[in-house]
Amino acid sequence: MHRFFAPAESISGDEAVLDTGETRHLRDVLRIRPDESVRVFDGIGGEYECRVKEIGKMRTKLEVIRRLEPSAPESPLDLTVAAVLTPPDRYDIVVQKSVELGVKSFIPLLSDRCEIKVKDAAKKIERWRRIAFEAAKQCGRATLMNIAPIIEFETLFAESAGEIILFSERDGAGFDQMEPSRKITIVYGPKGGWSDGELELAKKAGAQIITFGGRILKAETAAIGLTAIIQHRFGDMN
Repeated sequence: MHRFFAPAESISGDEAVLDTGETRHLRDVLRIRPDESVRVFDGIGGEYECRVKEIGKMRTKLEVIRRLEPSAPESPLDLTVAAVLTPPDRYDIVVQKSVELGVKSFIPLLSDRCEIKVKDAAKKIERWRRIAFEAAKQCGRATLMNIAPIIEFETLFAESAGEIILFSERDGAGFDQMEPSRKITIVYGPKGGWSDGELELAKKAGAQIITFGGRILKAETAAIGLTAIIQHRFGDMN
């Protein structure tokens, strides 16, 4: 069955309503007709089998048949990725793959050696949220990954809860020293690495500094590859 999104407030009793964008996709792209069956997810973990009742210009009414298990279950690991901003085409990929890897929250981060100006990046927030939305539809997740506003490096340590793991090309412990936790924020740096001041701040804040072997990884490679390893070690990719 084709899969659509309806926010929880649009699902009540045995009826669900699709908005204009999802209606256009259903009607004009997929050419679905009344009485056909579709799947609907609500962004907070609910997934349903529905029957199309009425297709209008602005919305589609569906009959909720039964609740379903999402195709992709949520990881037991409450995982946040905080990644320093990189050129948009590369950053788009990191956002998309974070959804596929079961990340719950994503934080765009500024650092001393950030390649992108904040005023340019701020325009991309809605784009990243759209990418996360489309990735959730395609990979079978019923929960939307939250995209937070852009924040400064220093602010991250004041606002984050749980264990913070900062990956660095220097001055860190081995990967086998990582301490397990059910709530983790993993922090990825820019192409030029962290400044001395940033590493010192992270240490004072109690973050685990991890240096991953001797390989030099591009920022986007590290974000995707190491997130997968974290999910394997502490989450459900095992």
